Amino acid sequence: MGDVLSFGIDFGTTNSAAFSFGDSGKVSIETPYGAIGSMWPFPSLVAINRKDGSILTGIEARERRNELEKDYEVIRSVKTVIDKDKTYEVAGKKWTPVEIATEIFKGLAEAIRHKSKSECKSAIVAVPVGFAPAKKANIRKAAKKAGIEVLQFISEPTAAFCSNYEDLKMCTNVAVFDWGGGTLDIAVLHIENGRVYELESDRLDIGGDNIDEKIARKMHERFCENKRINISFDEMSSKAKDSIINKCENAKIDLTDTDVSNVSVLQYDDLGIVRASIDYDYFSLLIEPEVEMAMECLENAINKSGLNITNIDRILCVGGSSKLRPLRRKLIKKYGKGLVYYPKSVMWDIARGAALINTKGYQYRLNQDLGLVMSNGDFYPMLRKGQTLPCEEARMCFATVNNEKVAKFIVSDSANPDECSFQQYITVEMEKPSFLKSYFEVSCFIDPDMLFRLRIRSSEFQHKYMYFWTYDNVKLVYRLEGGGKNG
Repeated sequence: MGDVLSFGIDFGTTNSAAFSFGDSGKVSIETPYGAIGSMWPFPSLVAINRKDGSILTGIEARERRNELEKDYEVIRSVKTVIDKDKTYEVAGKKWTPVEIATEIFKGLAEAIRHKSKSECKSAIVAVPVGFAPAKKANIRKAAKKAGIEVLQFISEPTAAFCSNYEDLKMCTNVAVFDWGGGTLDIAVLHIENGRVYELESDRLDIGGDNIDEKIARKMHERFCENKRINISFDEMSSKAKDSIINKCENAKIDLTDTDVSNVSVLQYDDLGIVRASIDYDYFSLLIEPEVEMAMECLENAINKSGLNITNIDRILCVGGSSKLRPLRRKLIKKYGKGLVYYPKSVMWDIARGAALINTKGYQYRLNQDLGLVMSNGDFYPMLRKGQTLPCEEARMCFATVNNEKVAKFIVSDSANPDECSFQQYITVEMEKPSFLKSYFEVSCFIDPDMLFRLRIRSSEFQHKYMYFWTYDNVKLVYRLEGGGKNG
């Protein structure tokens, strides 16, 4: 394998994965990285020993999570709280979500060293649609603590499309339906001349983990009825709850191909040995609300993009929850079998797509003008469509009229309210009276996390910014073919 590998990372709620592209002579080598000694991704789970602080991660922590509960603090889905001000106090140390996430990145880095004998020093990281700025910042910190520089972030649905681009090159408009363990992320993409435009996105904070727990609660009711014991699911020990949720997750997977699955636990607290079966029809009715919400989210994203289903060439389905049979049947019934596309392997698509973008060396470009609506109604773009991102700061100066002490600004991407994506109204007041004409400097830029940042300061306080504003729904485009970084 060549000395230089290009890495992509899918930092997931339930599972994480890495992928690399490299060259060996004239042959391009693609390598997935998950749990060491396994063909599966790396479980996003960290177990910390309560006595000595030793750490278990990945497949070992997942497979032993029930027995570990006695001696370990088992932390799941840290991605959902990565921006929270909370700590886990274990073995005399306070662990932050960033430090927990660092252990997952370390696990991926170790998997890469084990398999490729190479170091992952930098990567493109895929995150959900609309991932909050604070979450991106903390993911960047966690990766850095593990020795990995985050080159840029890419949305998970867009990464999934990049991974399947060769099979979907004939498509003009693609809706990516990415339903994983923690979230549903949908992106409507337009493809033209090798460029991928992100037209619209939507998301739901519902995923396979929610469905697993929902099934577990129903199975718990059945167990209690069979044993004639009245105890709530929430009163059960964490070990028992983990055990039944794990069994119900397996049943959910079984029902993708079978009509009946059995759920059994050898020691379910005071209930002892419990077992019950769940059939496909019951399962389908049970998760119908979640499936309907997912379908509605897809339809909303398509409508908000300005397209309709006739203009959508494919619905690309990735993520483990997208394989649920009730969902698959509804998608095909509504949109047609030819429109719904499932790739051969959904486990590595997102990490592979991120690695592919890294391999190509292409950068994001801005797919909209961003600037100010002037007092006469004209729109002045400070950052222009097609600009390479991230970008340096652009500045404009304004003078107040008749010694007014209030300055008003409208930030937008168009002067026409019917055409703009947003309009942010800003009022800035001077902090002290002045007999001199006052000047305001407005500056803006797009940072490495693809966040539009605007700042305002006055001539009276040149070293002090009076206003900050961040916009996290910037429209982006990048190239998959031709042109390279500057093309």
